[in-house]
Amino acid sequence: MLRIFLAFTLFFVVPLSAPRAETDCASLDIALASTSGFSEIECSRESFAGGGPSQTEEGIFASNAATIFVVRHEAAGVRTYFTRTNTRQIIDMVSTFAKIENWTAAPGGNRFEVARFNGRLNNKPDVPLACFAFSRFTGHVDHSSSGFRHLLFGFYCVAVSDPISDAVVRHLIGSITFSFE
Repeated sequence: MLRIFLAFTLFFVVPLSAPRAETDCASLDIALASTSGFSEIECSRESFAGGGPSQTEEGIFASNAATIFVVRHEAAGVRTYFTRTNTRQIIDMVSTFAKIENWTAAPGGNRFEVARFNGRLNNKPDVPLACFAFSRFTGHVDHSSSGFRHLLFGFYCVAVSDPISDAVVRHLIGSITFSFE
């Protein structure tokens, strides 16, 4: 039952990556240093240009029977940049969660802003999850007071009632690597 839940979860996390084009994980500018704890890993990359601002979006979606780990990277295009905002606002914008409770700061490391919370996903609101969310802005744009070229963000959730430990948060944040800065 939980495996089916996570398969549907992976499918319905689409707002984080829409439109999504599957790609080879090795071709991304982001990576997870260790993926041994996850039975399924999907990667995506999409570029947008044209009449509006351009940007590149890529993501890693890792899961197993009881967890899901989503890591997103957005790179601003020509003459565009991201304005710093907090992790909660970013997570609220992607509309993945039907309910978020007990939002509290958590240890991060590597200049990530991290918060723990209890969540319920939009597609499965009856399953309580212990989660943490994270974000990091990097690559300050010259001649702007608050612009950044790169935004890394995402979340990790597990189907348990206890909060995720500091050690697990630090380990997973530490496993996120990237090739830009």
